[in-house]
Order: sequence, then C-alpha cells, then structure tokens
Amino acid sequence: MVTIGYEATGLLDGGQLAAREAVREVVTSGFRPLDALLPAGGVRRGSLIEWLAGGAGAAGGMAGAGAMSLAGAVACRLARTGDEPGTIVVVDRTGWFHPPAVLPWLGCGAEVARLVVARPAHDDDEIWAIDQALRCAGVAAVLAWPRATASPGGCLVAGRRCAAQSWTIAMRRWQLAARSSGAVGLFVRPATARGEPSWAEARIAVAPSPGGTLLERRLQLTRVGGAWAGDADVGEPAVDVVLDMARGTAGALRHRGAAGVARAFESREAACRAS
Repeated sequence: MVTIGYEATGLLDGGQLAAREAVREVVTSGFRPLDALLPAGGVRRGSLIEWLAGGAGAAGGMAGAGAMSLAGAVACRLARTGDEPGTIVVVDRTGWFHPPAVLPWLGCGAEVARLVVARPAHDDDEIWAIDQALRCAGVAAVLAWPRATASPGGCLVAGRRCAAQSWTIAMRRWQLAARSSGAVGLFVRPATARGEPSWAEARIAVAPSPGGTLLERRLQLTRVGGAWAGDADVGEPAVDVVLDMARGTAGALRHRGAAGVARAFESREAACRAS
C-alpha cells in the first residue's frame, strides 16, 4: 500500500496553508481600529480587500464616498511602506476618481509615491486592467470600484447571463495575480454584493458616522466576511475611524472651517519644502 502525502500531490492541508500565508508581510493600514478588524492584524501583502458600501438615499452616497476615500488612504499608506515608494494604480471605469484629491496623501520630496489612473471603456478592459496591474511587482496597491462586473453580462450559463459567476471568476484571477506580485487589491463595491462569493481576505462594510467636518470623515467599519472569516453572515463588532481629508491619515480633527483647511495644506507644503 502506497500513501501519497500532501507534498507529493501538491495539495496543502489547513496548517500548511496557514503557514504559507503567515510568511507574507503584514503592514499597518494606518488606522488601528481597521487593523484590529483585519484577520492578520493589518494588510497582508498579496491579498484582496473588499469595501462594501451603499444603500438608499444620501446615506448610501456618503458611505460610497467614504469607502473610496478610506480605500485610497490605505493604498497611499501601502505605497509609502517599504524600501522605496511604490505605485498606486486606480482603475476608474466610472470616471468618479479625482486625482488632485489624493495628491497631498502621496508624500513629499524624494519619498513621493506614484499614481497611475486607467479609465477602461468596457467590462473586459476593466477586468484585464485590474489583472495586469495586480501582476506588476512595482505596484503596491490597485484601487477600483468594479461595479460593472456585477451587472448583467460577462458569462452565459444555460443561455442566461450570470453576473455573479463572472465576478467570482474575475476575482479569483485577481487573487492569484496579487499573490504572485505582493500587490494589494482594494475594491469598493455596493452593499448588494455581500451575497456574492468572494476571494477577498476581508470584506469591510462601511457606513457614515455623524460628527464629520470639512476636514474629517467619520466612518463606521464592520468585518462582514472574507476568505479568512468564520461566518460571513455574522458581522463583527463595529469600530469607528476618522479620516483626515487633508493628509489621508487617521485623525481626530475637530470643527474647523475653510481657513483651517487652508492652514492644514499650507503646513503640509511647508513640511515638504523643508524636507
């Protein structure tokens, strides 16, 4: 009788998979409450994170804007963490992204991270652009809101369109691409996508919190699933984060007017010139 072990077949058991994942670098997101929600205690290089936001009315729009801002801040943090600044690729199918809004977050002097914006016109181009960006070793993070892949189209099953299967196949490709390069995929998706299969390491639900100002955005985060979560249907305790909109970092700025915004940007520019 011949016993074929996991090593011979190329299959890995749960312990071996966990050991392999533990080897990959984990870096802080820049937001301690968010790190506490992530399975690895931070953002694992070569992984995917989904940010689920949206809903009816103005609150849904605020949640979507907050999710995109937070994901952008995490991307900038990842690009500045390493031996040298990395590149952020934004795949903006919808045309919502406004580059000047995040330029102050990229650093200053010789440590500035690089930003590349791609605006594909079709679903297939969007899927391909995300895939190729995630395969680039010099890319620290890929930021996208691929809502189009969840719309009718992409694949045919028994003569009927199957959007969920199209998304699942694309995301599996993106997971493998990210793992091969160490890049991190940050995908902002509508809350309605929560019922779809996912290859993300964590799925974070984003909701607006009261008390924000022109200089800060207050958000409530809940981990609602992911490949390393126990029960994807049971949300974990929510945490609150504050995003400093002038710097793209965690903050707790209090009520300040437009003059405060100007002073914040002036102080940052002065620091860059002095460095």
